[in-house]
Amino acid sequence: MKVVPVTPRAISGRLIGAFATTVVLLAAGCNGSDDDTTPSTTVSPTTTTLVEREHDGVLSIGLFLPATGPGAAIGPPMIEAITADVDEINDRGGVLGADIELTSVDEGAGNIGELLDAGVDAIIGPASSNVALSQLGAAVDPNSGVVVCSPTATAISLDAYPDNGFFFRTAPSDTLQMVAIARQAERTGERTIAVGYLDDPYGRGLADALGNEIRARPPVLTASVAFSADQDDLSEVAAELLADDPGVVVVLGDADDGSRLLTALDAAPGETPPAIIVNDTIRQARPTIQGLSELFRSRLQGVAPASSAFLDGGPDGYFVAHAVDCLNLVALATLDAGSDDPLEIRKNMAAVSTGGRGCSSFDQCASLVEQNLGIDYSGQSGSVDLSNATGDPVRGRFEVFTFDTDGNEVHDAPVSVSQ
Repeated sequence: MKVVPVTPRAISGRLIGAFATTVVLLAAGCNGSDDDTTPSTTVSPTTTTLVEREHDGVLSIGLFLPATGPGAAIGPPMIEAITADVDEINDRGGVLGADIELTSVDEGAGNIGELLDAGVDAIIGPASSNVALSQLGAAVDPNSGVVVCSPTATAISLDAYPDNGFFFRTAPSDTLQMVAIARQAERTGERTIAVGYLDDPYGRGLADALGNEIRARPPVLTASVAFSADQDDLSEVAAELLADDPGVVVVLGDADDGSRLLTALDAAPGETPPAIIVNDTIRQARPTIQGLSELFRSRLQGVAPASSAFLDGGPDGYFVAHAVDCLNLVALATLDAGSDDPLEIRKNMAAVSTGGRGCSSFDQCASLVEQNLGIDYSGQSGSVDLSNATGDPVRGRFEVFTFDTDGNEVHDAPVSVSQ
């Protein structure tokens, strides 16, 4: 299966009418991977001309993943894996008796509206929470929306996004990551926790979610201290975090500023540092982690969504498995619905992910659907039970990692966390 990029000649004639939607988001957004801020999901009133779709029995999927720009390192492996999986599905006979059609727009340089103009029934992407929050409105319009499944957009601000039931995620929300961090802090056996967080919408959202989790547990939250990218010296922040001698300090931030706080904590007076837990983005600060003292680094651990490649010998990259799961869920929901109408596909996304007979590949699951049996798709990334209410996984798999002397990650077995 060749992925067809959108060009004027590649645009399908399957759209009839005009699509005109104005969506205003109040700020820019981010996730735990490549963005810096998370906007409000307040959406202005929209004016929409209804798009009449020709439901011709051909499942048309758009890829909105980054080939260029900040996410270029993670996009190509996802695109490669999805393309290979579509080839396998089409070799089996496709969906609804027809081959799946793929159309691609570069998330790093294009706009999701190009895929809507091309008449796709579903979209895999975007990878970035920032892009999702700024462009998702048109794709999930209540009158003309399509099914959208992101493998990586984990921002908490997407939890309650007004998506009209069209938006799904196969990677767990950062809300679940904060549950995992709170549980890991509790497992240390320490009774007091201090939290340092980057003072932007993203960091504040993480800190609020983590604070709520900590308050529901035995450990006591001794301090919650914001720090800014504009602060050249974070020694006072480190001192405030350590003032009450907490057993655990959690650092929530990006690779640049989060790692600066780690350096300040390492340099703070004291014989033995507390246990330090970081969120997933700080793992990218390998040079800084290499420069930490051996004692401090031995007390450092992180929590991140399990995101390994989905098969041995396949494309290796973060969240490749989650991207393939988006494809299989869309294809199976279409097969279960017996229609390529996005309204029907969205009704079946959660249904094929839980409650039926277990299966772990499109071929295996499709055989059950074709026998009119309910299925429970457990995907390449693990269980992907989707909530009927939110479209998000009700549980997530997280890995706890430490660092060796070279700053390389050393991983423990993944753990499952539920809401």
